[in-house]
Amino acid sequence: MTMDQNNHPEDALARYAHDLSFDDLSADTIEHISHIIFDCIGISIGAYLKQHKSGLINEDMILENHSSDDGCKLWSGRGMVPADQAALANGTWAEILDFQDVVVDPRNNGHLAVTIVPAAVAMAERQAKSGADLITAIAAGLEVSIAVLRAVGRRHRSEGKGFRTTSIAAPIGAAVACARLLDLDLPKLQNAMGIAGACSPNGLMPSLSSANGAFGMDKDWVNGFAAQLAVNAADLAKHGLTATPRVITGEMGIVASHSHGDAEPLSVPSGGAPNIDHIALKKYASCYGVHSAMEASIDLVKEHDISPNDIKKVVVRVKADSAVTLSGRNITNHMAARFSLAYAVSSAIIRTDQTSPEDFEEPAIFDKQVLALMEKIEIIADPDLTQFHVDTGGFPAQIEILTENSLSEKRIDYPVGSSQRPMTDEELNQKFIALTEGHFLEDRLGKILETAKNIPKLNKINELTDLL
Repeated sequence: MTMDQNNHPEDALARYAHDLSFDDLSADTIEHISHIIFDCIGISIGAYLKQHKSGLINEDMILENHSSDDGCKLWSGRGMVPADQAALANGTWAEILDFQDVVVDPRNNGHLAVTIVPAAVAMAERQAKSGADLITAIAAGLEVSIAVLRAVGRRHRSEGKGFRTTSIAAPIGAAVACARLLDLDLPKLQNAMGIAGACSPNGLMPSLSSANGAFGMDKDWVNGFAAQLAVNAADLAKHGLTATPRVITGEMGIVASHSHGDAEPLSVPSGGAPNIDHIALKKYASCYGVHSAMEASIDLVKEHDISPNDIKKVVVRVKADSAVTLSGRNITNHMAARFSLAYAVSSAIIRTDQTSPEDFEEPAIFDKQVLALMEKIEIIADPDLTQFHVDTGGFPAQIEILTENSLSEKRIDYPVGSSQRPMTDEELNQKFIALTEGHFLEDRLGKILETAKNIPKLNKINELTDLL
């Protein structure tokens, strides 16, 4: 896209988001975004069924103050509330299991759809928008957020800094998606971007620090808060609230505040939505940084018929920052398990043939056999894997399993769910079924699976949300 020399970079990005049409999207992009929507809803329901307290505390408070007979669906099935409150509740549930989407890009990583989808679905439901409208809005939002992340770089969470991509970029993309669903004109869409960018939650990550050891619930709620902000930002822009047009690249803006010397110019897609394939989906209910290590461990055990009882040592080689941030071994709750390389690898080896989301829940996280094997696991920061991450954005891992009589090694650069190895429709269906087990009657579940497969053809997205 060309840009007038007198315009700011944000103008071109906003114009791109405003003008993007469903016809601009490739069939692969449309299918992937449909998968992302379906996946996010299933994860949220799965977290609710586990009765995690962060989601319950939040949703109970919302129902106490905002429940009505009209509004948008809570994906838990507990009622209806205004769109911004639905985004808050559903977005909080979507974050809890760490089963959400991941941006895999050389410039930055993190989670975007987990914020954008709850906000956009709530707005689309309120406005009775079509499936095609929703997919187009989410495509625009994801592309805007990826552009922000690339401009900022990854130093916002290095050397002790802890600003989350969820708060830096996702609220802007979610606000764009909501603005599209409100049919806002270009100036108002840009105001929605500015409001969301300037008012985004702080998004610090101290609860994810293995050194701090807290693993608190704030990490879940801040994602819901970001989704709620996006709905509010678009509604406020519609009613005339203004904001700076330079929220990303301007003085005191996002890049200036978070790039720490690693900034690049804000880039705008030249057409379509070319970066959606950078969004990976997860096979395991844990931090993406442990997935390659888990998969490599499972493959080695199966390929070489290794008994856990025969293992003398396991060496886990990963990129440098993962070796630090995922080094925790004190498994106090489900979140500590999801962000522990040692736990994830040990669990994968012990439960090779029956890995499931339950592996990261109580009581499985306190399994004595898994905890004992953790003591034999060494984690090493590998320079080659670190460079691979810098070059590609990928999360590689190399596993070495030593027994009395053998040494087995395997490296995986891209786990299942990445664009290099995408999950199949059947795998995504099975993930949804496993997450929602017992929640829907069989005929209702079948209707949901069929409707989710046809999101682009829905006259109203309510045809899907009504089934929830």
